Amino acid sequence: MDKLDRLFDPEAIAVIGASTDPEKRGHVSLRDLQRWGYEGDLYPVNPNAEEVLGLKAYPSVLDIPDQVDLAFIAIPAAYVPQTIRECGEAGIAGAVINTAGFGELGEEELEEELAAAADESGVRLIGPNIQGADFVHQNVFLLGGVRTTPGHLGLLTQSGNMGVALSVDAEYSDTVGFSYNIGVGNETDLEFQEYLEFLGREQNTNGVVGYVEGMNDGRAFLQQARNVSREKPIVLYKSGRTAEGKASAKSHTASLAGDIDVIESAYRQAGVHTVDEVDLLVPVAEALTTCPIPDGPNVAVLTDGGGHATVTADALERAGLETPELTDETQETLGELYELSPNLTNPVDVMGASDHETMWYDTARHLMEDPNVDALLIAGAALGYEECWDGREPDRDIGIARKLTELVDELDTPVVFNSMWEELGEAESLDHLAENGIPVYADVHTAVEALRGLAAYSGHLANADEKSDFRLAAGEPAADVVADAVAAGRKSLSEFETKQLLEEYGAPVTAFELATTAGEAVDAAAAFDGPVAMKIASPDIVHKTEAGGVELGVAGAEDVSAAFERLTDNAADYDAEARIEGVLVSPMVDDGVELLVGTADDPEIGPVITCGIGGTLVEAIDDVAFRALPVTEHDARAMLDDIEAQALLDGPRDLPAVDRDQLVEVLLAVSELVAENPPISGLDVNPIVATADGLSVLDASIELDAE
Repeated sequence: MDKLDRLFDPEAIAVIGASTDPEKRGHVSLRDLQRWGYEGDLYPVNPNAEEVLGLKAYPSVLDIPDQVDLAFIAIPAAYVPQTIRECGEAGIAGAVINTAGFGELGEEELEEELAAAADESGVRLIGPNIQGADFVHQNVFLLGGVRTTPGHLGLLTQSGNMGVALSVDAEYSDTVGFSYNIGVGNETDLEFQEYLEFLGREQNTNGVVGYVEGMNDGRAFLQQARNVSREKPIVLYKSGRTAEGKASAKSHTASLAGDIDVIESAYRQAGVHTVDEVDLLVPVAEALTTCPIPDGPNVAVLTDGGGHATVTADALERAGLETPELTDETQETLGELYELSPNLTNPVDVMGASDHETMWYDTARHLMEDPNVDALLIAGAALGYEECWDGREPDRDIGIARKLTELVDELDTPVVFNSMWEELGEAESLDHLAENGIPVYADVHTAVEALRGLAAYSGHLANADEKSDFRLAAGEPAADVVADAVAAGRKSLSEFETKQLLEEYGAPVTAFELATTAGEAVDAAAAFDGPVAMKIASPDIVHKTEAGGVELGVAGAEDVSAAFERLTDNAADYDAEARIEGVLVSPMVDDGVELLVGTADDPEIGPVITCGIGGTLVEAIDDVAFRALPVTEHDARAMLDDIEAQALLDGPRDLPAVDRDQLVEVLLAVSELVAENPPISGLDVNPIVATADGLSVLDASIELDAE
């Protein structure tokens, strides 16, 4: 039994800071363990009391005569590091540290001391700076006066109050709950990916939900999430979605919140489903852990009202789900059932005919058996009548509910239910659905989000083996030019060096020659057909246009020679200390769609790649997609699908379509280049111009960081 297993399934717990004061946390948590069924041994630790809550108290954990697995710590921060060392000496496996006052309040040195104490003692830490943790199936309740709703979701949260709120959400749902409710706090020792690995193999847990502000090691989390998500769904809400939110997250958890779009793209790449509202965490996780996983995003809608049909169809489209056409055979069959129905296409509106039990069941079966349908959403006033209207047949709705759940088991097709009666009171039929694999939601948008989660998870499982493993090369850079630049203490490569590297890695760089004299520039221009572009080549001048270092459409020997002189003079005036390699001479490229590809280091997940609309439109449109490096061909193609301006990629007006296969090759080349050369902290390829002849890299730069 390793330390994590002992920590999460303790046979004996010491409460350090146990108090006789009912208002103190050390008293409340000891009382919770006693009253809520913990069956192991309990040891209060308080040097100033002989007993607490009827139990013998000990001055120190070193005085406890028996083996202890877990310590709950509620003492001032200054005393915690030494207490952890004593826990290690006593053979305690782990500690839940409720105490705040570490890095989140600027006390970095104290937190470093705590981390060192954990490392030296071998004691694994949950926290510090947390409300606590509940290990529900072990009856270990350490959240301080509240008890987590039991179930089979593992909950990881960087906010104790959010952990409590999500437990309340689960209590309200009446059909879902948690196996663990763990506040990860500052991640001083145990980090997100370690909790995730444990929950991934823990038998009482069939899915993971999380409230995340920022992770200490987002890259390690992605690697672990990639493994766990193949077996169990993971649903996260990432806070810090605005500048104000990021500032709050920093003060709350001493973590650095990365860009939300970048991080959520990487989460999805690892198979993690993200939600935009924290209230969706539990409902979406409920669907992912109770419903069959669909084959795709195609949803049939069955309703008994035109308004609900319209609202539901709108919500599905906004969520990126499809409402496919039903086969002719399905529509003919439905036509025989409903002679007067207003609409038997998708969404199917059966209107008043929904009063007939067999019609509900038969219609659902026909829709679920349609080969164009992956999932069924039943929306509107269906079921729940028996509790809301007097005079209804008492067994009618529960009979339909039983048949529907049997149908899901038989066809292995997910059904999600939206009932307007869900909020009005308990209905036996709706309860039966939720308890038997058909989640029920009062709000249609929540039901649609559940279906979006199911479709996304289906897509991930189908392509999991084709996605990145998130592992980067370590050690010395593969490219000599990068190694030499780092050795020389340089912070960047010139455009000339960058283009050479890109060309070496297989990117379609437009032809270029480096001229060190006006005569060489004339010869280079003469070798190209038509006017040329001329740009100053210097590792010290990044913004060439600002320095007067770019001239376009230059034609003729005299003009080329004069342009060379102007460019070098302008560069010298701009920065007298700048190293001038010469002037790059390239042929002019026809007009086309301008794109960008770039990489950067995200503070949370490390190197990422972006692709989108570039050139002069980059600031105005801001339409880019992200993935964590390295990327696979599947990742690269998915990035292109994420770009909103698909019409631009397909060739607007008289411009040619972008060669997507070639753009994928560019992404893979850049990915390989950056992954093999760790000192590259940023690479910017902008613009890449797509013409009828293919893609051409016109400009590029690389930033270096020897660290």
